[in-house]
Amino acid sequence: MANDLGSRSLTLVILEGSFLVVLNIFSLIGNVLVCLSVYRNPRLRISTNLYIIALAISDLLSAVFVMPLAEIILFSGKWPFGETICQFHAFISLFVIYVSPATMSLTAINRYVRICRSTTSYKKIFSRRKSRFWLAFVWFFVACYIGVPRLANWQGFEFVPGYAQCSIKHLGENAKLIHYAIVLTLFLVISLIATAFCYTKVLKKIRQHNLAFLPSRRRNEARISVQEIKLSRSLFIVVFTFLSCWVPLWVIVILRRFLVAHIPRNVELLGMFFLYISNTINPAIYAGMNSVFRSEFHRIITCTPSGLVTASESLQGQNVQEGLELGNQSRAELHHADETAASICSLAEAKPRQMGQ
Repeated sequence: MANDLGSRSLTLVILEGSFLVVLNIFSLIGNVLVCLSVYRNPRLRISTNLYIIALAISDLLSAVFVMPLAEIILFSGKWPFGETICQFHAFISLFVIYVSPATMSLTAINRYVRICRSTTSYKKIFSRRKSRFWLAFVWFFVACYIGVPRLANWQGFEFVPGYAQCSIKHLGENAKLIHYAIVLTLFLVISLIATAFCYTKVLKKIRQHNLAFLPSRRRNEARISVQEIKLSRSLFIVVFTFLSCWVPLWVIVILRRFLVAHIPRNVELLGMFFLYISNTINPAIYAGMNSVFRSEFHRIITCTPSGLVTASESLQGQNVQEGLELGNQSRAELHHADETAASICSLAEAKPRQMGQ
């Protein structure tokens, strides 16, 4: 396998390395823009965006610690660092792969409770303090799941040339079976089911809301049509991105670990490229499709100050970001419903990302 990595043509070396460099640059820019937007704009400092920031940070961990080393490997054709760095590289890589879909599931559940349950239930489950707790708990659990077996010598880390990175070294068949049973269940199946269920319920609730509150049947049908197109497109992008990036990756991983004795190096690398593409396009999905984030992106890129935000503007921004208040709305508030509803799913659409190896 190492000979496959070192025997590539110069053209292939340049293509593989350069492609990853481009992905790395866009991943850095996109996720930094997300973090800066929330830092600069008070309208974006709401509990829901804690999950978006967490996803952006996990992407940044990959863009800073994983992808640059993979670029060096692709250009040099070998692992040029020591064992200690390999251990660190494997831990960070696995951490961002596992924590991203888990955080995405939390985001979907947050949206479901916000839109489909009462405001009291939402504040009880997802207050700012409890939102931090859920994120801390998930990140701590993932870190322990990776670190404890390694420290207990139940599994190891090693350089895998086909992936162009360090990854898990299974020390026995039973340990390998248990590992993949847990990982596939927690970070693939449950994440996908939770996301699909929650966003489907959100879309259904929005339909019911429009049917109940919009007075004119003709106007109602038109508004639902436009709204459903936007929401359906957002949901389609979430599911399509998940399937496009994670299913091929997991197929390659399972084939390599269980079914096929030798998989071509370029096929294994393709699986990792799917993972890196996921990192790169996440900002476009869960932030770029939202008008408030887009406006702040533009201000940052053009070096335009955010300016002062009044209390009323901040409250209005929070209502747009958080979604529909499905309580006693006055008729004067109804003209905000379309924009609010259209932004609900795009806020939390953290495309499931990097599912572990």
